[in-house]
Amino acid sequence: MVTLKTTPQKPAQNIFANPIANNKEMLEKYSKEKRKRNLRSGYIYLVLTAVLLIGYSVSFLYPQLDFYLKASVQIDEVNKEIKSYDDVILPNLKSTNELHKAAYNVEFKEVEDALGAVFPEDVDKLGIVQRLEDFATSIHAKTPPFEFNSMTFGEPIEKGGYTALPISTSIHSSRTNFDRFIQLVNLSGNLESDILIRLMEISNISIRYRGVDAKTGEDKGVDFTVKLNAYSR
Repeated sequence: MVTLKTTPQKPAQNIFANPIANNKEMLEKYSKEKRKRNLRSGYIYLVLTAVLLIGYSVSFLYPQLDFYLKASVQIDEVNKEIKSYDDVILPNLKSTNELHKAAYNVEFKEVEDALGAVFPEDVDKLGIVQRLEDFATSIHAKTPPFEFNSMTFGEPIEKGGYTALPISTSIHSSRTNFDRFIQLVNLSGNLESDILIRLMEISNISIRYRGVDAKTGEDKGVDFTVKLNAYSR
């Protein structure tokens, strides 16, 4: 005969059997602990922020503060320099500039006058005649002879930016004075020459040598005809 033994079963546990009050206490406890952790974290962040601010102040703001404290002194020095510039340096610069300007005006006037002598604005035939006669007089007395036999002017020829005046002249002179006449033409137009001479150019020249006097043995000189161009603006 088989006897069956049965084990009494435990009643099923109810998950909602704990009182609601216990759950409330656990929530309050968890909330308090979370607030404590948050407070600790806040204090830590606050302390770190304060440390960073102090470090920033020491490394950056303090030097800047020292600079700001000294700025007033530097501003006073700059104001003194500005006043010195206005009262002393600037008037001296103006005076120096005026001196330079006056010297420049004098030099410019000299160059302008020289340019007007060697490259005049008008044809000025009378000025050419006077210049050549003065030259003839000055060298005729030293090494005779030098004589203009004739002088004629052609019609002025206007070209790009200047005017050429044709001149034909016949001259009798010694060979020495002939060389001096050629030198005169070569010096014409030179602004650095001691004697300013109207710009001229020889376009044609013909020479006849008279030979030597049979009685005295003296050189009779030369006759030459020169065609020149005298230039003006």
